[in-house]
Amino acid sequence: MLPLRVLVVSLAGSLAAGSWTLAHAQCPDGTPPPCRAAVTAIAHHAPPPLDERTWIVLPFDNQSRAPDVDWMRDAAVNLLYLNLARWHDVHVIDDERVADYIRDVPEARTATLGLDAGMRVARRAGAGKLIMGDVLKLGATTQVVAKVFDVRSGQRIRTVHEETSNPDSLMAVFARLARGILNVPGPAAAGAAIGTTSLAAYQEYLAGVRALNAWDLGTARTHFDSALVLDTTFALAHYKLSITFGWENGSSPDRIHHAEAAARFAEGLPPRERTLIRGQLAQAHGRWGESCEAYGSLVRADSTDVEAWYNFGECNYHDPVVVPVAGDTTRLTFEGNWNLALKAFERTLELDPSYHLAFAHIPDILQAEQRTGCRPAAGETTCSTQTYIAEVIRQGDTLALTPVSVMAGAAIGAQLRLANSNGTRHANIVLSRDLAAAWVQAGPNEPRAHAALGRALLRLGDLDSAAHELDLVGTPTSRVDRLTLAQDRYELDLKLGHYAEARAIYDTLQAGADSIGGNVAASFAIAGIGLGRFAHADVELAPLVPASARPFIAVITRFLAGVPPDSTQAVALAIVDSAIAHTTMRPAEVIGNYTIWTARSIQGWPRKPPTDTLAGDARVRLAAFVIRNDTTGARRTLAVLDSTVRATPLESSEMGMLLAMAEGYLAIGDSSAAFDHLVEYERRFPYAQVFDRLTSSFTFGSFMWARTFLLEGDVAAALGHTDVAVRAYRRVVGIWESGDPEVQPAVARARAAIARLGSP
Repeated sequence: MLPLRVLVVSLAGSLAAGSWTLAHAQCPDGTPPPCRAAVTAIAHHAPPPLDERTWIVLPFDNQSRAPDVDWMRDAAVNLLYLNLARWHDVHVIDDERVADYIRDVPEARTATLGLDAGMRVARRAGAGKLIMGDVLKLGATTQVVAKVFDVRSGQRIRTVHEETSNPDSLMAVFARLARGILNVPGPAAAGAAIGTTSLAAYQEYLAGVRALNAWDLGTARTHFDSALVLDTTFALAHYKLSITFGWENGSSPDRIHHAEAAARFAEGLPPRERTLIRGQLAQAHGRWGESCEAYGSLVRADSTDVEAWYNFGECNYHDPVVVPVAGDTTRLTFEGNWNLALKAFERTLELDPSYHLAFAHIPDILQAEQRTGCRPAAGETTCSTQTYIAEVIRQGDTLALTPVSVMAGAAIGAQLRLANSNGTRHANIVLSRDLAAAWVQAGPNEPRAHAALGRALLRLGDLDSAAHELDLVGTPTSRVDRLTLAQDRYELDLKLGHYAEARAIYDTLQAGADSIGGNVAASFAIAGIGLGRFAHADVELAPLVPASARPFIAVITRFLAGVPPDSTQAVALAIVDSAIAHTTMRPAEVIGNYTIWTARSIQGWPRKPPTDTLAGDARVRLAAFVIRNDTTGARRTLAVLDSTVRATPLESSEMGMLLAMAEGYLAIGDSSAAFDHLVEYERRFPYAQVFDRLTSSFTFGSFMWARTFLLEGDVAAALGHTDVAVRAYRRVVGIWESGDPEVQPAVARARAAIARLGSP
């Protein structure tokens, strides 16, 4: 059982229920700003025993304070690490981990690092050997001095001097310096362990790494591109550029191109870097299991390797492959383990609280209601067609995900009922909110932290607080971040009644859809169906579905959104016939999933479609009873659905269930019950979700927002609830006002009703 424990020391107290709503002029622990860091630093365990084979390099001191060599202060750590790590019989702590240890030793957080502080850092890391040094610029000559210390005795072992008057030879200086540090004579190609002999390319690479770690993806890409212009065979620059493209657009062919180039030019790099590159190559090709094997080997070799832990979390998070449990094909599991992913991200943050990349997928997991998966064909390791699904279920401190076929409605329903009954959804989102609040506290200027907190608050229906956090995000530099923020703002504006702003976001994104990449543009266009924007969705969907199925898709999207048809019976029958022809669904399932929302019209059909009053899905049974004019059966089924809705958390997608029930009650002549369910829909509306955060795709229920409010207005007006009716009609006008001509009759009817009823 892998823990999902909170990643912050103060979370249990300072972020207890309700404390996250404190005014932003006050810290979560009740003290005035500046707030103390909320995320744990490197876990304060006892330092490991000193290992004589473990070496640590600390930043060199720029003795002359010459600006043109100041970059070498930190670069010395990276350059010596890469050169020393080539030797298999020594273990050199990588430069990113060095920064973590320095942060954990207060005396070391100074511009000039003294020997005593350096020794403390080395002991904290368990390193038996310490390397410190100086850079001195005298005229045209640059001198580099490395001092090697035995940490146990505190004695200096040796001092190595190298110098050059040629700036392009500085990397060769560090290659020679490394041999002197280890006292191993013999020639070695300059830059071999780094992967480049170009100083300018290396400096561009360093600038790119700094930008990437800060999630400034555009700047990172520019620097890595510049590095590769200067040296096309620079493997590490290719590797980091592949990662950058992966964040910007996971389906970009550039991601694969640079991952392959990195692997091609990796010879001569230390084993760890070659393994990192191998893992990235597997990720770029969607071979997530192979990627996890590579990163897992690094974690097993060094449990403090931050980059390995982070990537181990990434591969476990993304891997969709479904495999048999111990060869038993009747029991399935996901190859990528979300509990392992959470543990890996937690470990990353424990080792390096500033590694904010690791926060990103934690809310993605905790805010997901489902996980989808697929089975590779025989002899293959990758797959894309998502044919399995698992509801996210919390069991104690772990998440249980058991994949079943997407067609196994009864099994999915059973999982959903269990998730609802044990409060999984609410507990996970609250934890997501608390973690995001801790992230904000640890990095108050981190845009992604505010975005994560805003998204969690949006899921919890706290619209005003969500708006505040999203306002603090600013303008993201990444296209993916811009899209995600736009999705959140779009959903928030619709819920707050800022319809013009929501439409502006939609129009802006559609105008730049080609730059979004993948199927995200299509997903956003489909979400626009809820705005009554059908024509654009038709265009975006066309390449994704067979030509023979396009008429069905066009009809069903309009039908679900609530376009007033000339003949409801004719449209519904066309949907049934087309669905049977173009999907694997049985006729009775088609009725339950697509025509239940106009169940009343089915009663008068001249020919009855197949029905199934014994179906496991209550919606299918309800449609069947309504079609047969069986009031008793319909009411009995509605009672079952009522209990289901009552057990469904506010934060869960109700997928149009309340609209279906309202239609069902109207079909048996119970307008009062229909009204109650439509009012319940309005109560849940602040929690309704447009997009699925895991896939960036639309959610089914968002199709029917305007349609449901139109029915609420009609029923409320008929029962004399004028205030409810006017409020509902105004929402219809706001959502559909700029929709296609097909929805304009409904808009006109809503406007006329508002004028007739007057303001409440």
